[in-house]
Amino acid sequence: MTDLQTRVVAGTIFGILLIGSILLKEWAFPPLLVFIMITGLWEYSRMMKASGIAVNSLFIYLSNLLVFFACIYFPFSESALGISSTEILYFSAAFLALLFLLFAMELFHPHPNPAGNIGSSLLSVFYIGLPLGLLLLCSIDLTGRFDPARILFFFFFMWASDTGAYFTGRAFGKRKLLERLSPKKTVEGFIGGAITAMLTGIAAWYFIGGIPVWGWMLCGIFLSVSATLGDLVESMFKRQAGIKDSGNIMPGHGGILDRFDSAFLSAPVYFVILKIFTI
Repeated sequence: MTDLQTRVVAGTIFGILLIGSILLKEWAFPPLLVFIMITGLWEYSRMMKASGIAVNSLFIYLSNLLVFFACIYFPFSESALGISSTEILYFSAAFLALLFLLFAMELFHPHPNPAGNIGSSLLSVFYIGLPLGLLLLCSIDLTGRFDPARILFFFFFMWASDTGAYFTGRAFGKRKLLERLSPKKTVEGFIGGAITAMLTGIAAWYFIGGIPVWGWMLCGIFLSVSATLGDLVESMFKRQAGIKDSGNIMPGHGGILDRFDSAFLSAPVYFVILKIFTI
C-alpha cells in the first residue's frame, strides 16, 4: 500500500469514527474529545521534552481535565438550577491548588529553564483542554439540547479549508505563505482555502440557520484563518523539537496534534461566533 493509500484509508476510518460519535448520541462525543485531549497532551509533552522543556505531567493532565469538565458542568448547572458562588469557588480553588502544585514541584525538583517549564505547562490548558471544552459547548443549542449539526459543520469548515488550500495551492501556488515553518503552504492556497470555507458557510446557513448567510460565510473565513494559524503554530512547535510528526497514532497523518492542530485554535473562534449570534 502506497503512502497516499495509507493516508486515505486512515483518514476515512478516523472520519467515520468522528462523524459516528457525533451522530450516535450526545454521550458518545465527549469520550472521544477526552481521548483526543489525553493523547494530545502526551504528544505535547513529548514535543516539549524534545525541545528541552520539562512540562509537569501531573499538572497538565489534571488541569486540562478540570477545565474540560468545568465546560460540561457549568452550562448544565446553569440551565438546571443556576450556578452558585460555591461551585465557582470550588472550581477556582481546585485550579489554584494545581497551580501551587506546579510552582512547588518546580521549586523542589529543579530543572533547567523553570520559566519555560511552567509556561509550557500552563500553555497546554489554553492550547488543548479549553478549546476542546469550548468545542463541546458548541454542540449545545439555546434549549440545552445536543445539536450534532453544529459540530459536524465545524469539522466541515476545517476540511473545506484544508482541501481547498491543498488543491488551489497545487494548481496555482507560487508565493510561499511562511516558508520557514511550512514550505508547502502558499498564499494562493491560503486564499483558496478561505474561499472554500466561505462557500461552506452557505450550506451551514441552509442546514443550521440561526445566523444570516453572510454571518456563516464570515464564519468560514475566520475559521479558515484560525485553522491555518493553528497548523503553523504546531509546525513551529515541531521545528523547535526537531521532529516531523507529533506522534504515529494515525498512519500517514502522524499524531493527534497533527490531525487537530487547526481545530485547537479554531474551536474558541467558533464558540465566540455562535455566542455573538446567540444560537
